[in-house]
Amino acid sequence: METVLDNIISAPAKEEAKKKITNYYQNNKERMKYRKYRNTGCGIIGSGAIESAHRTVIQKRMKQAGQRWSYKGAKNMLRLRIISMNRQWAKVIDAVKTPNRKQAA
Repeated sequence: METVLDNIISAPAKEEAKKKITNYYQNNKERMKYRKYRNTGCGIIGSGAIESAHRTVIQKRMKQAGQRWSYKGAKNMLRLRIISMNRQWAKVIDAVKTPNRKQAA
């Protein structure tokens, strides 16, 4: 991290831009331990996969024209959407067959 910051400071750029980027790196250095994350088995360490999942799992279903959701309704719909995307409908069928079974919150 120090090498990155030193390179930014010595780069030929406007002082304001360098200050902004060095502040960003210093404020987020705990999130930027990419080698550590890769070594622990985290294959995807960027935000792109999360943003894509948010768009395909949540927004495509929840933001259609004219829809309004209560908190409870949205929560239940998102659970079903995740089950659908993961192809785990057997869990829903099992839950319906045994309605007295305690459900996860």
